Amino acid sequence: MTATVSQNESAATPARLEFGFRAAAISIVVIVVGANTALPILTVYQSLWGFSTGVLSIVYGIYTAGVLAAVFILGPASDLVGRRSVLLPAFAVMASGLALGLVASNVWMLLASRLLQGLAVGAGVTTAVAALGEFNTRRDDHGRVALTATVATVVGLAGGPLVAGSVAEFLPHPTAAPYLVALVLVAAAAIAMSLAPETVAQRRPFRLQTVAVSIPSDAFRLFALATFVEMTAYAVAGTFAGLGPSFARDLLGVQNHFFAGLIVALLFACSAASQLSFKRWPRQRCMGAGLGTLVVGLALFAFGVVAHSAAAFLASAAVLGAGHGLAYLGAQELTDSIAPPDRRAQIFSAFQLGLYVGATLPALILGFAAGRFGLINSTLGFAGAVAALAIIGLIWLRVSASALGAA
Repeated sequence: MTATVSQNESAATPARLEFGFRAAAISIVVIVVGANTALPILTVYQSLWGFSTGVLSIVYGIYTAGVLAAVFILGPASDLVGRRSVLLPAFAVMASGLALGLVASNVWMLLASRLLQGLAVGAGVTTAVAALGEFNTRRDDHGRVALTATVATVVGLAGGPLVAGSVAEFLPHPTAAPYLVALVLVAAAAIAMSLAPETVAQRRPFRLQTVAVSIPSDAFRLFALATFVEMTAYAVAGTFAGLGPSFARDLLGVQNHFFAGLIVALLFACSAASQLSFKRWPRQRCMGAGLGTLVVGLALFAFGVVAHSAAAFLASAAVLGAGHGLAYLGAQELTDSIAPPDRRAQIFSAFQLGLYVGATLPALILGFAAGRFGLINSTLGFAGAVAALAIIGLIWLRVSASALGAA
């Protein structure tokens, strides 16, 4: 495959490249905001339409099917057809998904809305992350790209539920107003990205067989480690995002859209804060400290569940957010450092695949387990299982120290 740095990019002024860098970062934020707009109001739909917690977890997680389709078909295509040629249609698909959610009158329409949002996330975020590396004028500074990508992602993850929860709680029409706000943001981001320079040289027609996701053999072991750390971090973050409102309602007795959004926003805000505070740490230290912090946060979360304590619950969200941020930052930076220039979109497509599987599968399992074993028992089992994964990750980091030092 040909290299992705184009004549357009090499001829662009530093100001244009910096504009493109910011536009790509904003694109990540807005696409992730769009995909998370519905989360604080899913319990509203549940009350209106009377579906179970298991169905609720499906509504949350169905977007992963769209992400998977986009990762294997559309995300890597930007290496061939250009970043904007994938990003701009991704914005259109996100707008369609949000519009469908705006008018949804049954669970099937809501599922279709989430599926379209997943397609937009899978294609758009992967492409925007690949573009960040090409707009970055400091070529050897992998940390800048990794930090921007992870902070943009968690800002979107925090901003979506917080804005939507606030709008739903304090403005009329709680199942409509959040989508209108998200649609405005999508339109603004699409305009910004359309003005950014293209960075892919020698663009070729899209052909399905040429964009299969694959990992170079010499990078596979470190990529597997980065993906494991990322998936462990997002097992926590995804479950809070999908079932946080249910935790608030069923475990704490709080039925407030703003509080539901606040739980998720607090986790991701602390994630962003930890990344910004420790951005100069080596990636191995970030991943190790993040996994260790997750273990502590899960213990605090389990205590909050047993004690029905809102204070412990919120404190656990903050600690888990800090652990998530550090683990994800280290994994993102490791992936960025091992990605070949001509296969960046492929590598990041696979990385995004791990993110969304990690964010969705545990929430699905927990949602259905709650119907069989009860929410408290299922939640405690979830906390123990993810803590065990974090400990395995710490051991894996230790045995991979020499390879990490050479990467």
